[in-house]
Amino acid sequence: MRYAPGIEEFVSRSNKAMPPDFYLKPVAEQRALYLGLGQEFPYELPEGVAIADDAVEHDGRRIPIRVYRPEDRRGRGVLLYIRGGGFVVGSLETHNTVAAELAANSGLTTIAVDFRMAPEHPFPACLEDCYGALCGIVAAAERFDIDPERVVVCGDSSGGNMSVVLCMMSRDRHGPRLAGQAPISPVLDFSRWRDGGEDAPLLTGGEMEYYTACYCPNAADVLEPYVSPLVRGEFHGLPPAYIMGAELDSLVVDATTYADKLRENGTEVELVVEPGLVHAAVRARQLSPDVMDAWLRYCAAAARLAGVTE
Repeated sequence: MRYAPGIEEFVSRSNKAMPPDFYLKPVAEQRALYLGLGQEFPYELPEGVAIADDAVEHDGRRIPIRVYRPEDRRGRGVLLYIRGGGFVVGSLETHNTVAAELAANSGLTTIAVDFRMAPEHPFPACLEDCYGALCGIVAAAERFDIDPERVVVCGDSSGGNMSVVLCMMSRDRHGPRLAGQAPISPVLDFSRWRDGGEDAPLLTGGEMEYYTACYCPNAADVLEPYVSPLVRGEFHGLPPAYIMGAELDSLVVDATTYADKLRENGTEVELVVEPGLVHAAVRARQLSPDVMDAWLRYCAAAARLAGVTE
């Protein structure tokens, strides 16, 4: 295993701040440890981005969101950002600087969704929240000053799963027509994690087994197309994609297989497997020049999918 520069330090510090067996602790403690990663790897908010909490309505439900508006916008496209955390940990705060940097680097309005989490709210609660947010944002396009035809869904890890599934839901339900998708290290086959699996840096088989059980307490749901797209999903009619994978991530096979499925169905895809990177490496962008380079390329690719020209 050959780490990119800075990644060995990132893995070591991450494991000290959030031990690999964190998932054995009570859920509240898990979430506190995850929030603490922001103290271990602090980032300042970028200048020139206005941040405001808001909400949208869909089917009688109110869904909280956070809106990031760069002062120097490069278009009226919008990036819908869905955070990772295994559907169990994370919040708007844990990914606040990531979403703000995505807005600053892309030059586009970026909107993060605050969805319900497992195990209190298992599948499909978070998906319905994210789909409702997507529909509500498009319906309120004039209020947000965005182009409803230039929406790109972005997300990392479990958020990458939801960004992919949102594309499928929108197709199947004749919902908003998406301009693109940009998943980072998406988990797209939960069936291989029901009984544990291989360990990788910052993502153990036990952790994935735990997340799977939390998200799908009904074991049969693991095979649902909107849970494990690679098992029973259909890949026609999906928007163009930029997929970022990591070489040393046990989920890299999901990214590469998904890219193949999209190509087989005529969808334009750019797949980049970043050498020497691990799962959730975006948090190491100040430690590793390779991560920063990958992150900036990702932001630029998301902007291109939303119609920004160089």
